Amino acid sequence: MKSLEETQGTQKIIVTWGKEKIHLDFLRQGAGSLEETTLKQLKERLKKITGVPVNGQKLVFSGAIMKDDTATLSSLGIGPSSKVLLMGTKPDDKDLVQTTTGSPEEHALIERISQSIEKTRTNLIPQIESLETSASTFLSNQSTNNDIDKTKSKLIDTHHYIIENLMQTLLTLDDVVCPPEFETARKKRREAVQYTQGLIDRVDSVKDQLLHTSPTEVKN
Repeated sequence: MKSLEETQGTQKIIVTWGKEKIHLDFLRQGAGSLEETTLKQLKERLKKITGVPVNGQKLVFSGAIMKDDTATLSSLGIGPSSKVLLMGTKPDDKDLVQTTTGSPEEHALIERISQSIEKTRTNLIPQIESLETSASTFLSNQSTNNDIDKTKSKLIDTHHYIIENLMQTLLTLDDVVCPPEFETARKKRREAVQYTQGLIDRVDSVKDQLLHTSPTEVKN
């Protein structure tokens, strides 16, 4: 008797991971088909092949990272012969020692948290320091500034831009769901949230000075 796969036939997609090309077969219909397989299920399948944790995988199709783990592959536009790019690395034993559970999934969550904060430090800290310096200079000299409103407006706009990016960091961290047993990851996430909120307070204090400090108060 022929198997279900032989009866229905299969469809194939190709996943590129570094120099490796992974050919994955899917049924043409029903469970195990592109129409019913979710992105999360694809990640689980790739984890077994590559060792890259589900939480550490980024799957790219048509130039965009696919983010909705509950979406089916067909709803994401993936069809027969589609090519998907897998981004992610398999953690080694040294990495896993740093986790509470020794789980690759916990390590992947810690990496996501660290990458988010490092991106914030690299992109926003210089802008925050520049805003603080510019605001201090403006407040110290605004009595002789012939274009006070325009300068203040520009500084406030910079404040808004930085705050929007910091809020995006908080949203990214909010998407990192750490199970109770992943104690190290949960601690890292709490620290990252506190750090980001501290930056928000720091930037908001600059805005408060711009809105409420008078030239006389600055000079004194």
